[in-house]
Amino acid sequence: MDQIEELLTRAVDTIYPTRQALEDKLRRGEKLTLYLGVDPTGAQLHIGHTIALRKLAQFQQTGHKVILLIGDFTGRIGDPTGKDKTRVPLTPEQLADNARTYQQQAAKILDFNHPTNPVELKYNSAWLAQLTFADVIKVASHFTVQQMLERDMFEQRWQKNKPIALHEFFYPLMQGYDSVAMNVDLEVGGTDQTFNMLAGRTLQRLMNQREKFVLTVPLLIDAQGVKIGKTAENVIAITAPANDLYGMIMALSDEVIVPALEFCTDLPMTTVRQIEQQLAAGANPRDAKMQLARAIVTLYHNAAAAVSAEQEFQQIFVQGGKPTDRTTMAAPISHQPLDILVSLRLASSKSEAQRLIKQGGVQLNDHVVTDWQAPWGLRPGDTIQVGKRKFIQISA
Repeated sequence: MDQIEELLTRAVDTIYPTRQALEDKLRRGEKLTLYLGVDPTGAQLHIGHTIALRKLAQFQQTGHKVILLIGDFTGRIGDPTGKDKTRVPLTPEQLADNARTYQQQAAKILDFNHPTNPVELKYNSAWLAQLTFADVIKVASHFTVQQMLERDMFEQRWQKNKPIALHEFFYPLMQGYDSVAMNVDLEVGGTDQTFNMLAGRTLQRLMNQREKFVLTVPLLIDAQGVKIGKTAENVIAITAPANDLYGMIMALSDEVIVPALEFCTDLPMTTVRQIEQQLAAGANPRDAKMQLARAIVTLYHNAAAAVSAEQEFQQIFVQGGKPTDRTTMAAPISHQPLDILVSLRLASSKSEAQRLIKQGGVQLNDHVVTDWQAPWGLRPGDTIQVGKRKFIQISA
C-alpha cells in the first residue's frame, strides 16, 4: 500500500464523515492541521496512548501540522467515558504534576524539534479558562439533553437510577470547543472518544462554519475487554526500563499479539499478516510475542537494549536463572518479613506483603516463604524474590 493508504487504514477504526472525503483531500496535496488531546489524569504515557501518538507521527512525517493538546482544563472535569459513576475531580496542581513530563515522554514518538515542521504543544486551559458563563451557555445551546443521554454510560446510569452529575455533560462540550479554539481540520483519538470528538465536529461546523474530520484509532484490549494501560495493574509505560518493558509485553495475553503488532510497531503489514497466519496454523505464541517485545523495546530504547532484554528474559523465565543486574541493598534492621519487604520496596504496604506471602509470591534464597510471621535472619548474599521480576540481593 502507498503512504496515504497506510495512513488511513493501519491502526484506523473509523473516519468521519467518510474515509473517501479525507483521502481526496490528502491526494490533492492539501496540508491539514490536526491534534490529539490527552488529559493528564496519570503521570505516565503508556502503550495504549502510543496508538494515537503514532498516527500523529505519521501525519507529521507526511508534512501535516500536528498539535499535541494537554487537557489541563478538561482534566479538572474528568472524562466520564466508560465510567459508571462520577469521577473524583483532580486539582490543577495534580494535573500539572502529571503533565510535567508529557512532552518528554511523547518525544519518543513525536518530533518537537523538527527544523521545519515541529509538533506544537498546547494546553486547553489557555482558552477554556477564559470563557465567560455567557460563552459556556452559547456552546451548550448547540446540544440537547437527549443527545447527551444517547451516550452509553449516561444511558446506562439513567436506566440504573445512578447519579449523572450536571458538570459531566460539559466534558464533551469543553473537549469539542478545543477544535473551535484551534480551528483544526482533523482530530485523532481512540474509539472511546468518538462522542467527544464528534461534539467537536458539530461545534466546528456551527461556530467556525467549516468541516472537521475525525479519525478514530482502535483500543488495545485484553480478552476481558479491559483497555491495556487503563489501570495501574496493567500499565505498560513507554518510559519503563528496557528489561521491564520487555517483560510486561511478554506478560500480555496471546490475543493481544496481532493487534499490538499492527497498532504499536513499525513492522510491515505483510509481516504482521504472516505472523497472524502462523499463529492460526498453530505456531507457538511465545515466539510471536518475543518478536513484538523486541520491536517495542527497540522503538523506545534501541536494538541493543532489546537484545539484552530478551537475553535477560530467557535467562530468568526460560532457563530459571536470576537477573544479571540484581539490585543489592543492605539488610533492614527488622527481622520481620513484612517490615523487610516494605523497607526494600518489594511491597507498598504490610498488608500487600502479607498477601504476597500467602499467595506464594515471595522467595528467600529460592525457597517459597509460607509463614509471614517467622523472622528472617538475613545475611550478605541472601536473595529475596517477589513475583517474577523483583530481585534483591543483600549486600555485605
